[in-house]
Amino acid sequence: MQHQKVIEEMGYSRKEAKVYMSLLRLGEGQISDIAIKTNMPRTTVQVIVDRLHHDGLMNFYVMRGHKFWVAENPNCFLEKLKRQELMIEEALPALSELRKISRHKTHNGKRHEVVDQLYSFLSTSLQPILISDNAGVILAVNKAWEELFGYRQQEVKGKSSSILTSRKTPEVVYEALWRTLRRRQLYQIDKCIDRRKDGTLFNSKTTYFCLQINTETFYVQVLQEI
Repeated sequence: MQHQKVIEEMGYSRKEAKVYMSLLRLGEGQISDIAIKTNMPRTTVQVIVDRLHHDGLMNFYVMRGHKFWVAENPNCFLEKLKRQELMIEEALPALSELRKISRHKTHNGKRHEVVDQLYSFLSTSLQPILISDNAGVILAVNKAWEELFGYRQQEVKGKSSSILTSRKTPEVVYEALWRTLRRRQLYQIDKCIDRRKDGTLFNSKTTYFCLQINTETFYVQVLQEI
């Protein structure tokens, strides 16, 4: 149970940690084997396994038409932490600017004033940054973001951030993202596939986090094209 808690601290749910630990003990198995071991419905296990496979924590092989799943070496968690640490280091300049805003916030500031202040702090950042509200509506982007995506701020401001999705990123990634953000935790992913204005796709490393200013919750994305 203690080891399972360590996995949960990595941003995974209790069920996801349980599935990984159970398969680690089994050595290998089919979805039905994991479902029995964890006492979960097969459909639930399948969704979890797909997410863990996407994160590089599980793999599979096919023999005689049957798919067998194998838990990757636990060292993969250490590798993930190293990737997260690198992404945080790359995002530090932007995060430092946002810290200045939260420390100098005013309790009577209006929403548009807060957004303007956010933009003024981030406009000179060399990293592409997007700010949205808690409904996913785009509030501001900086110059680096405009150059990366090909849009101008006036084209995307007030629109849903879903216009940028390529539909190539697995749904489990977004499910994990929102689950993490609702816990007010930082989330990093290096397997997002985004779409530029001209329709071309690109892979990006992205750091997501919440920013609470007064009573408003903002979501911030700091990107780096791979």
